[in-house]
Amino acid sequence: MRTLVATALANAKGKDVYCAARKVSDEQIAIIRQTNRQSLEEMGFTFIKLLSLDYPDVRGHAIFFEGHMDEMAKILKKVEKGY
Repeated sequence: MRTLVATALANAKGKDVYCAARKVSDEQIAIIRQTNRQSLEEMGFTFIKLLSLDYPDVRGHAIFFEGHMDEMAKILKKVEKGY
C-alpha cells in the first residue's frame, strides 16, 4: 500500500514548502523535513517528481510512504528518539 504523506514545491529561494496530507501531524512533517532524503528513502518513503505542463519552472515532489500510516508513525517516532 502506498500512502500520500505530503507534497513539496520549491519556492523562489529554492526551499521546499510542504503541504501535508490530512492524517499527517505537524510533528511528523517536522521530522520528515529535518531528515535527509536518502535516509527517508531507506525507511520506506518514495519521492515522485512533480511537473507542470503549463508552467515549466514549477519544481516539486510528492512524498509517499510504502505502507500504512501507523507504520510510518512508528518509524518517525524512532527517528525522533534517535534510533
